[in-house]
Amino acid sequence: MNRSAASLSFALVLAASGLAAAEELRPLKLEAVDQVIEQNDRAVQACARAARGRDTLAVILHLEIDGDGKVVAAVPTSEKASAESACLSRVARKLHFPSTGTVSRVDYPFMLTPQLRR
Repeated sequence: MNRSAASLSFALVLAASGLAAAEELRPLKLEAVDQVIEQNDRAVQACARAARGRDTLAVILHLEIDGDGKVVAAVPTSEKASAESACLSRVARKLHFPSTGTVSRVDYPFMLTPQLRR
C-alpha cells in the first residue's frame, strides 16, 4: 500500500471512530428515562401516600443525569415545594440510568395516583 492510500485509510478509521464516539456522547433519550422510571414505579407511587387529596397529582422534576447514569440533581420546577416533590427528589436521586458519557438534562412529569381503598 502506498503512503497516500495508507494515509487515506488512517483518516477513514479516525473519522469512523469519531462518529462512534460522537454517538456515545448523546444525552439520554426520553424513552430510556421513561423505562427506568417505570421500572421504579413502586417507589415513585410510595410518594403518593403523602398526598392529601384523592386526585392524581403531577410533579415535574428537573433531572440532571451525569455521563455514568447517576442522578446528580432532582429539583421540582415549581417554586412551591411539597412533601410529594421532596419525596420524589429523594427517589429520583437513587435511580440509575444507562451511561451516555455526557450530561443529560430533562424535565420529567411524575404522576402520582392515590390508592383506592376497598
